[in-house]
Amino acid sequence: FEKPYAIFDEVVDGMKVRRINKPRRDYTMEDKYLDPRMDEYFRKYAEEFEPDVVHIGHLSHLSTNIVNIAKEELGLPVVCTLHDFWLFCFRGQAIKPDFNICAAPLHSGCLECARERFKDRVAGSNIKNYMEHMKRVRDDIDLYLSPSMFLKEYFENNGIPREKVRYSRYGFRTDRITRKNRIYTRNSKVTFGFMGRVIPVKGIHILVKAFGKLSAKNRKNTNNMRNCRLQIFGDAGPLRKYLNGYASENVIFRGGYKNWEIDSVLGEIDVLVVPSIWYENSPLVIQEAFLAGIPVITSNIGGMAELVKDGVNGLTFEVGDVDDLGNKMERILADPTILNDLKPDRHSVRTIEDDATGVMDAYREVLNR
Repeated sequence: FEKPYAIFDEVVDGMKVRRINKPRRDYTMEDKYLDPRMDEYFRKYAEEFEPDVVHIGHLSHLSTNIVNIAKEELGLPVVCTLHDFWLFCFRGQAIKPDFNICAAPLHSGCLECARERFKDRVAGSNIKNYMEHMKRVRDDIDLYLSPSMFLKEYFENNGIPREKVRYSRYGFRTDRITRKNRIYTRNSKVTFGFMGRVIPVKGIHILVKAFGKLSAKNRKNTNNMRNCRLQIFGDAGPLRKYLNGYASENVIFRGGYKNWEIDSVLGEIDVLVVPSIWYENSPLVIQEAFLAGIPVITSNIGGMAELVKDGVNGLTFEVGDVDDLGNKMERILADPTILNDLKPDRHSVRTIEDDATGVMDAYREVLNR
């Protein structure tokens, strides 16, 4: 209900935050990555605040010109933390509209993707301009921080100089999540869990289908299914009706949760399932589960496979394969003592303090250049 581009300033934990209201939707390809009004607001804030370094978290819904303004107009070094493929792919997840993975950005492929979203409002010239502009944006970034080796290599393979991309894992407030020390017997109840955004690319449909088939397969073995359930933590929204078509009576939709409730949510899960069908970068939920000592079943691609070692701290399955995921879940259900042998290492998760130290070192480095 606020006016477009209304400004709100506040201080959060000692940090100055400026929020700008942007209710406008992306109706054209250019709207997706350019916003002259946001450029002007950034210029004014930079003049007012006089930063030494500009650190980009994400430019979605802002404006990619922010990088060029910082570097070329204001002469400021720019650091960027990578969270996905957005600097190459306007969808952000390098996945096609039919949910097949896109190997690399290509002119023809991007045009096909864009037409799914913008219909006849986009042409080859729009894609060409977009690609040329985004290359300039990428070139103006002095240092990239990548939380996964997979994403680091993706950027290097697509033309970013190796010396400009640094592996830098996410840091966590490790004191906020307690280790759940559990011992399982052959008769133990097992609760599988999903945490996060309930959207197609997260593979939630793969999980619900796999659990539904598992339930149907074990109908005769009522003891097995009596000892098993799937809890979905996240707002299912309009997907709920679709998912209900595959869900069994042992699937429980718990709704959304707040960041400070993660420890209690993990307290209700024995095995976390992360079935994403895109590469993912370095899923926070996997590392939060490790802090709680909870093993993870996940897709065998991208940053997910980088974190989960099959048979060590969890299990991996063939991405998008309902039957393979079901087999992994059934294996645990048939003998829950397997969970005693899967040992997530709490100390493998980086602390927020170490992360902050690394980021400060990065700032000093780009300033010294």
